[in-house]
Amino acid sequence: MKRLTLAFLLLCVSLWAQGYDDVSDDYMLAEADVPETEFGRGRFICDSEELQGVRFKYCYRDPDSANNNDIVYFFHGLNGSEKTWHRQFLGTRTIQDWWELRGYRPRIVSVSFGPQWLLVNNKRYPLLPAFTRVIMPYMEKKVGGLKGGQRHIIGQSMGGFNAAEISLKNPGMFSKVALLCPALATISPFASDREIDAYIQRTGALRCQVEKMQRISQSVFVDKKDWDDHDPLKLIKRYPKGKKPRFYVSIGRNDGYGFQEGSAAFIKGAQAFSFLFSWVPVPGPHCNFKRIGTANFIMGD
Repeated sequence: MKRLTLAFLLLCVSLWAQGYDDVSDDYMLAEADVPETEFGRGRFICDSEELQGVRFKYCYRDPDSANNNDIVYFFHGLNGSEKTWHRQFLGTRTIQDWWELRGYRPRIVSVSFGPQWLLVNNKRYPLLPAFTRVIMPYMEKKVGGLKGGQRHIIGQSMGGFNAAEISLKNPGMFSKVALLCPALATISPFASDREIDAYIQRTGALRCQVEKMQRISQSVFVDKKDWDDHDPLKLIKRYPKGKKPRFYVSIGRNDGYGFQEGSAAFIKGAQAFSFLFSWVPVPGPHCNFKRIGTANFIMGD
């Protein structure tokens, strides 16, 4: 196992040296067929639970293999799982490989409510308060508590929306927030056909992916007011005074959902309202992002 891990790390370093950090072919982002609870020096423990009527699955890194007090939460993308973090070949798994090389081993918590979910608080899905008030304390107890460390969060695609949502709705909860190809759109789920056509023309998005985005959002949000209460592009403008999280946003310039426009609008809002941020667009489609840049952002450059 040690030899295999070392060989894999050397392979990753070789690929990075050749400039492959921005490549995002489908096979690179698939969940690899690797042991589910074993990764480098960190053993992952995976299970499921039901608390106050909310059922979820989770994985967390064995706290005995950590070497600092930070807790990093991870939210997966559409059709991912609680195991995506440590199984996504040359995707999120690359982030942890880099941390291993640099000697950074935080406690890691990955939670999933299924292949498709949005962390909102409305009549249909009061999920956000259940997560912050019940699930987070449950998971943090499993990893030994915060112990004076910092909470960070990484969200990918759908998980990027969820990471933006929880960090903007809960001031001071997270120190660093990495949004990777985040599902941030400049149109609402209730946009007119004309608005959708203009969005596709403006962003170069694929109609089939925009239609999928709209179907998912309409199944979650009740009406336009409900959407306005959750839209990250509006939430960042309403963030209260006080300690603000630092954001890292990385996305492909040719995102098939058109999320590059929403991500740029999010960064514009962050700049206007005095958030610290890093804006890292990269070549390629959905879901491309800067792997090493993300790792360094969370770890500390």
